[in-house]
Amino acid sequence: MRRVSIPTFRKIKDENDDSYTVFCVEVCVSGRVHTVEKRYTEFEELHKQLKKIEKTPEFPPKKIMKWNHKVLEHRRVALQKYLQGVMESESIPKCYLKFLEISMPAFSASFDSLDDLNLSSTVVHQPVVSFVGEAFLQDNSRSSLPDIIVQGVNRGLYSYPDDV
Repeated sequence: MRRVSIPTFRKIKDENDDSYTVFCVEVCVSGRVHTVEKRYTEFEELHKQLKKIEKTPEFPPKKIMKWNHKVLEHRRVALQKYLQGVMESESIPKCYLKFLEISMPAFSASFDSLDDLNLSSTVVHQPVVSFVGEAFLQDNSRSSLPDIIVQGVNRGLYSYPDDV
């Protein structure tokens, strides 16, 4: 259902000719994919918020002497492991969803608790597909066409030696 990765990073120059690195976070939720760009400081802020509410995976250190491609690649991999580690927790905190810019529908079970949704703790199910009682045992003699689905189901359930 959910997948998060950091496939790339890139350098950005601002109007003052200062440059910084953004990590391109690819988020896949329910088949939809979107990308958000985050700086290391944004990851750091997320980590501070998460530490307050749950046990977090190891966060990559900030102290790096050289800013070369190899070092940034190492940081990219470490940040990806961190995000994936947070994703493995039982409940995904709202601050994590906000960081990834995921808007979850009101009926999603990804929130911290059902109390946030003003739902009771009982689960209510509604049928999506229903069949008439004993649908496969009904006599369909009114039709002139053979019912190949019923025949297939019957053969699958009640295979006879001469049906081979």
